[in-house]
Amino acid sequence: MTLVKALGTLLLCCSIIGCASQPEQPQWVQQTGDAQSPSRNLQVQTTQGSTNITPTVVSYAPEQIDDPLESFNRGVFAFNHGLYTYLLNPLAKGYQFITPDPAERAIGRFFANLREPLNLLNNAGQGDGNGTARNLGRFLINSTLGLAGLFDPAQSWFGIEADVASINDTLRHYDVSHGAFIVIPVLGQSDLRNGFSRFTESVLHPAHVVFDDPTDTYVLGLNAVNEFAPRVQSYEKLYEQAEDPYAFFRDMYMQSLLRDEDAATQVTPNKAESGSINNE
Repeated sequence: MTLVKALGTLLLCCSIIGCASQPEQPQWVQQTGDAQSPSRNLQVQTTQGSTNITPTVVSYAPEQIDDPLESFNRGVFAFNHGLYTYLLNPLAKGYQFITPDPAERAIGRFFANLREPLNLLNNAGQGDGNGTARNLGRFLINSTLGLAGLFDPAQSWFGIEADVASINDTLRHYDVSHGAFIVIPVLGQSDLRNGFSRFTESVLHPAHVVFDDPTDTYVLGLNAVNEFAPRVQSYEKLYEQAEDPYAFFRDMYMQSLLRDEDAATQVTPNKAESGSINNE
């Protein structure tokens, strides 16, 4: 039981940052200077078949990468890679092997519904009345008609699209800088603002209200594995292809971050009235 609880705690840690080292949609990055810039597509084999990743080259100046902790980060990155290779990746592959795809999707919808109160609070904090109303409507409909979120009738029946908002989005809305790049033990690539957001939301997660201790730890551990599993194949292939894996994953994370920062400067029509900004 002690081993099971320890493993559950470790998986809970993964859920804090959402396994940030495993990008959901990997993108190739070209950095001014010596970063890698592969010129061909990468084919990744998954349990759902073969997937081609098309290089998306985005250039940015070296000064846009704030990495003052590189020596520390490289050591943590190496530790994380060993942990992924010998523990978390095999665990995730085993989970995918025994869990049918429809069950994985249903579990994902359950946890997406469970965090709707956090979406609501963050949209409200950004002054986004439309987003707040969508979050409330989705939570009420999916928690009842959707059987605690296992299904999504809010979207399929009523056309209410998801509107995910995090503390990271709220801080960015108020022009709080993302801060330095950092690699967190177990959790992977992040930045100071996003790391604070994920840690805070893990403490405030509705699972702690719905489930007693230590069940909430196991439940969030399941969420971590369910999110982590589909990304393992991509991570392993990308790691093998990179000449300098640390620099590659750092640059890939920074590309995603800078793309989000650029998108956040564009006000979308459906949020114009509330003054909120669009966050991917």
